[in-house]
Amino acid sequence: MKKSFLVVFFIFSSLVIADVSIGSMSFQEKKVGKETKWVKATRVVPGTKVRYVNSLTNGGTENATNLVITNAIPNHMSFVSSSASCSTKCDILYSLDNKSFDMPANLMVTENGKKRVANANEYRAVRWTIASLNGKQKGTVQYEATLK
Repeated sequence: MKKSFLVVFFIFSSLVIADVSIGSMSFQEKKVGKETKWVKATRVVPGTKVRYVNSLTNGGTENATNLVITNAIPNHMSFVSSSASCSTKCDILYSLDNKSFDMPANLMVTENGKKRVANANEYRAVRWTIASLNGKQKGTVQYEATLK
């Protein structure tokens, strides 16, 4: 008598995906005794510096690439020069109109019929491009602005 055996192989493949979430917080600069600290922004008065922070988390197992985060600078705020940063490798660009973005040296405004390089307080948006955020990695992008 001939016996037959059926052999079945199950191959399990794990799903590999990038799953990036972004959270936002704002902090205000506050003098506590002789120290200046950053505390959660609650009631901000003119002249107060505010730090806007976006937290990025890649909860997936695959790298997330070419992440672009854009933050508009509120109309009542004045961007603080050189305050934009990121915790991972990134490129930072700025905008005067929330539409086109470039490096500070290339942002031009016309004043009294003459072109000049824009001042940081004239920026209306900041854009970060993060080349890669590894799986299970966290990072931040941030900038500061002063309430007018």
